[in-house]
Parts: sequence; C-alpha cells; structure tokens
Amino acid sequence: EELLQEISNKISTGEISREEVFSRFGFVPTIQGEVNTENLKISTPFSVTKMLYVLGAVIVVIGILIFVSQIWDDIGSFGRIAVTLGLGFLITAIGSMLLKSKPDENIGTVFHAIGGMLIPGGAMVTLSELSVDSNSLWPVAIAFGVIFAFYLLLNFIHKNAVLTFFAIANGTAFIYILIEAIVDGPFYRHEDLYAYLTMVIGASYLLLAHAFRDGWNKKLIGVLYFFGITGFLGAAFSQVFDSVPWQMFYFLIIVISLVLSVYMKSKSMLVM
Repeated sequence: EELLQEISNKISTGEISREEVFSRFGFVPTIQGEVNTENLKISTPFSVTKMLYVLGAVIVVIGILIFVSQIWDDIGSFGRIAVTLGLGFLITAIGSMLLKSKPDENIGTVFHAIGGMLIPGGAMVTLSELSVDSNSLWPVAIAFGVIFAFYLLLNFIHKNAVLTFFAIANGTAFIYILIEAIVDGPFYRHEDLYAYLTMVIGASYLLLAHAFRDGWNKKLIGVLYFFGITGFLGAAFSQVFDSVPWQMFYFLIIVISLVLSVYMKSKSMLVM
C-alpha cells in the first residue's frame, strides 16, 4: 500500500512519468494490445453500419423505381413530376435536416445520396411533362445548371463529400450539355472539341483531387484520380490517329500524367 502510494505521489509531482513506470514493469505491450483490441472492436461495427446504410439506400432506390414504374401510366403529369422531382427534393430536405440534427451519423448522407439520384431524372421528367421543346438542348442545359448551383449551395451549407460528388457530377453534365447547345450540331462533327474539353475536365479532376487532400472531401480523391486520368489520357489518345504531333507527344503526356498523379497522390496520403 505504501509503495503504491509513493509511486502515485511521485507521478503526480512529476518526479517520474507513467511511461517510465510502464516500461520498468513491462506493461507497454499489454496496454498496447488492449488499445489495438479496442480500436478493432470500434472499427468493425462502424464498417458494418456503413455497409448497411449503403444496402438500405440501394434497396430504397430500387423500391422507388419499381413502385413508380407500376403506377406511371395512371398518375398523370403532375403525379409523375411529384414522384420523381418532388420526391427527390423531399428526400434531400430530410437529409439536410438529419445532417443538422445528427451530424455524427450517416443517415443524413444516405438520404442525400437517394435524393441526388432522383433529382436529375426528375428534372428531365418535368421538362418532358411540360412539353418543353425537345429539339433544343438549352432547357436541359439550364436545368442541369440549376441543379449544379443547388448542390453547390447545399455543399456550402453542409460540407459533405456526397454533396460534393453530386455537385461535380451535375456540373460536368452541365458543361457538356452547354457546349452541345452552343455548337448546335451532331456530336461526330465536333469530336476534336469534345476531346479537348474532356482533357480539360480530366485535368480539373486531378486538381480537385489535389485540393481535397486535407479537407472533408478526402473520400473523393480516389474517384477523381481515376476519372481524371482516364478522361485525360483517353481523350488524348483519340487525337493520336489524326495528328502527327499527337503521335509524337502522346507517350510524353502519359509519362507526365502518371508522374504528376503519383506525386499528388503520395502527398495526399502523407497528409492523411
């Protein structure tokens, strides 16, 4: 009893440290093992929970699609808009409320994922039901521009990786559709334009992945690297057959792209 009291007093006065006592009595491996076991117990249910959230979201989306397909012909234009665009905004609003009330849980993110899959399709259904001119892509471009701005605003409020993903996806669709509406011609007549546009977007993805290395969007880094490199190199390869300069510099472009991607990914991993 006196020995333990004396050790406790010396630790409290700073004459000896806890680490020194642990090392003297050989307690370090035992404590380290307990910490590792605790971390293992914490991480396993967390992974299972995330998997259940994903499975639940997939089942909900499939159920909505099956239900809508069964009643599609009987609900009229207003009903079609309500069960697509209206339901998408409703689920997104619920997701925002859950992110505010339960920021530490994933349920709000799951609702936003479901809403993000419904809103773009619902916008197209709305344009179709309102009999908007289908010969022009400008209404579609404006719709995706509004959705892009909507997700930028949501992401500014909540700072969530899923919202960032939908903002990037809808922004990319908006850019392609806008260019198609501006040039006003078949795709095959402007292959070079779309190839250079894809290279620019691919490079933008790589820059975004580099910028996200120390923020809340870390989970998107791998996806952005994959699509950035694939888009850039694929679009560059499409120019090889019709241009001698591209044939000469394509290999150099591949080497530079791989070196830059490895460099940026290594820096992001060091930061994480």
